[in-house]
Amino acid sequence: MSAFGLTMAAAGLVLAVAPNFAIALVALIFGAMSPTGTEVSPFLALEQSIVADVAKRGRRTRAFAAYNLIGTLGAAAGALASGLPTLWAGGTPLTADALRPMFFLYAALGLIAAGLSRALPASVELERKGERVRLSAESRTRVARMSALFATDSFGGGFVLQSFISFWFFVTYGASTDTLAVIFFVAGVLSALSFLAAAWMGERIGLLETMVLTHLPSSIFLILMPLAPSFTLAMAAYLARMAISQMDVPTRQAYLAGIVEREERTAANAATNTARNLSQSSAPFVSGGVIALLGLSAPFFIGGGIKIAYDVAVFGTFRRIKPAEL
Repeated sequence: MSAFGLTMAAAGLVLAVAPNFAIALVALIFGAMSPTGTEVSPFLALEQSIVADVAKRGRRTRAFAAYNLIGTLGAAAGALASGLPTLWAGGTPLTADALRPMFFLYAALGLIAAGLSRALPASVELERKGERVRLSAESRTRVARMSALFATDSFGGGFVLQSFISFWFFVTYGASTDTLAVIFFVAGVLSALSFLAAAWMGERIGLLETMVLTHLPSSIFLILMPLAPSFTLAMAAYLARMAISQMDVPTRQAYLAGIVEREERTAANAATNTARNLSQSSAPFVSGGVIALLGLSAPFFIGGGIKIAYDVAVFGTFRRIKPAEL
C-alpha cells in the first residue's frame, strides 16, 4: 500500500515537470496505479479487504459507507480545486504552466498517503500463509458471475465518464471550467452523503435490494440528461443522478465481502475490480465511434441502457444469495 502512495508521488512530480506529452503519458499510466478517491487501482482490493476485516460485527456496511464517504469528499475537494488554475490565469489556461503546481500538490498527497499506510497497525494484516489462497468452488462461481456483471455495469459507465460529461456540458451549453468545477464538487458531496443513506437503507431492506433500487433510477436520470431543454434542467438531472448513483458502492462492497470467506476477500476484490476497470477503460474507445455515428447524446442512452440491464441481471442472479452478515 505504501508503494502505491510513492508511485502516486512519483507520477505527480513527473507530470509537474514533463517537457512533452510522451513523458506525461508515461506518468499518467503509473499514476493510474495510485490510490484514489474512486474505484480504481490495485490499492483498492487491499483497502476493501482491510475495511471488511476490521469492521465491527454487524457494522460492515457502515464501515464501507464511512470509507467511501471520506474518499469521495476528498475527490470532490480535488474537483473544486481543479478550477483554481483558471482563476489564477484569469481564464482558461493556454499552456500547461498554470497546471504544474497542482501536480506538485498531487505528489505531496501521494507522500502523505504512503505515510498513512505505513502508520497502519500490523493487526490489519491477514495471517501470513505459506501458500496462495485459492477460492472455493462456490466462491469461484460467485466471483465469476459478479465480475461479469460488474464489468457490464462499468462498461456502461465508461460511456459517460466525468471527462465526457464535462466535455458534453462545454460543447452543448458552453459551461466554463470554473462552473464545471463547482458542479462536480457538488456532485461529489451529494455522492458522499448518499453513502450514509445507503448503509441505513441496506441494513433495513437488504444490500442487493439497495443496490438495485438506487442504481436503477440513477440510470434513468442519466438518460434524461440529453433530453433536458436547458442547462439548468440538464444539471439538475446530473446532480439527481449523482445523489443516488453511488449508493450501490458501499452496499456492493459489503455484499461481496459477505458472500466469500474472510481469507478469500482480497482475491475476490482483485478479480471483480480488475473486471470493472478493464471493462470501463475499453468503453471510451467504443464511445468515440458511437459519437461519430450517432451524435454526442448517444453515450447517455447506451450507457444508461446497459446499466439498467445490469440492474435487472444482478438482482435476478443473486437475489437468493444472502451475505453472511452486514
